[in-house]
Amino acid sequence: MTLATVDAWWNMEGVDVISVDALLWAAYMLWFADPWRDFRHVRRTTATAGGGDDDGAEGIRQSQGAGMAESKSLIENSGTAPMLTDAAPNIFHEQRYPSPLAERIPWVGTLLLSICLNNWKIGQPSHDRLQPAPPAFSARTPFIKQTLLSVLRGFLVLDLTRAYVSYDAYFIDPTVAISSALPFQQLAWIPPQLLRSAIIGAQAWALISQMFYLPCLFPVGLNALGLLSNEWSPHTWPPYYGSPRTIFLDGVRGFWGDYWHRSMRAFSIAPGYAIADMLGLRGGSLIRYAIITTAAFGLSGFIHTGLVPPEPLHATIPVNIIRLHVAAFFWLQPFAILAETVTVRLIQQVVPTNYWQSGVGLRLRMLANTMFVIAWAAWAALIKYSVPMQQTRNTMLTFDDCVSLVTAAHPEAEQMQQWPGRLPTKILTPESIDHKKRRNTVLPAKAENA
Repeated sequence: MTLATVDAWWNMEGVDVISVDALLWAAYMLWFADPWRDFRHVRRTTATAGGGDDDGAEGIRQSQGAGMAESKSLIENSGTAPMLTDAAPNIFHEQRYPSPLAERIPWVGTLLLSICLNNWKIGQPSHDRLQPAPPAFSARTPFIKQTLLSVLRGFLVLDLTRAYVSYDAYFIDPTVAISSALPFQQLAWIPPQLLRSAIIGAQAWALISQMFYLPCLFPVGLNALGLLSNEWSPHTWPPYYGSPRTIFLDGVRGFWGDYWHRSMRAFSIAPGYAIADMLGLRGGSLIRYAIITTAAFGLSGFIHTGLVPPEPLHATIPVNIIRLHVAAFFWLQPFAILAETVTVRLIQQVVPTNYWQSGVGLRLRMLANTMFVIAWAAWAALIKYSVPMQQTRNTMLTFDDCVSLVTAAHPEAEQMQQWPGRLPTKILTPESIDHKKRRNTVLPAKAENA
């Protein structure tokens, strides 16, 4: 792993996401946690008559839904988190680090692959009370339907945003400011920085949302053929994303804490927990919460600098400056989270908590959180995208290269594309295939005001 990390950092001229994730995951297991003492693997099994537990395992009987009341709705576009249906009560076995080698190898192997630590109790009450995590789907068919919906939705968002990008000079000319006028008079009522940031955010969401469902069709297919157990079939796992409703209920805290994926959460918050414990800060204190949050997003910002390649397309400033802007976006998030936390605590001193749980209070709460999230996202995006947008946009996959490849293979495709109510705009030329040429080339703006 060390040689692979050195090679990756040498070629990236900096860090890359995968190697840093692997290093932090190893650090978490070796330094910040004690799997031998604290970890227990929670497995769902069928009720048996004998009831005898294996050595190192504890049997726990739960009725349907018991022990899961505290978990929020996690399934996208549903409002409920369906569970596997069984006539008999669920039986969960909690297996500690086993002594026999034959049991120890699969226990350790499963732990190393459980990067989200679902179905593991690790000695943290905030995590353990939600385990075992409820499965997202009751069967394979709903999972397949959700996968198709996710793919179609993602490609539709990418297609629509790409169509807009081809008509906005800001995405083409590095000299155009993010606050410059939009190319369509019909959109003049929208703040330019808000719309342009939303375009990039939509592209990122559309791409990241494909990371789970589509690749997981293969193991789900193996499960359907009886070649893979239910435990390893993704349709029995918790959902990759949470419910969007948590954003309206809890603002920025809801976005990062419940909605967004949890792939890096375990090892990114571990240093914060260690520092807070070392200082003897009690659970629930604002200072402890601030330390954990700051440490988590500090590491997250560092990790995400690995998304920027050593030679960003069209870059006119040093690559490390671009990486700093990307990291700063994450480093700013604790300020919003702590501001929300302090505000909520102050309001609770005046208005009872129950008032915000239903009726007018709930609607006011959701409205205030929505307005704050939009305002914060627009402001934070200014930090991330205050360098020319295309320099950070091109660190992610877009359709530009695809268009260029098609144009090179079929010269007749290089035509004037029409947008309703707009003058025609020319698509990228075949020269854009050569990344080294594109790197220091400033394309002329092709968008005029309608």
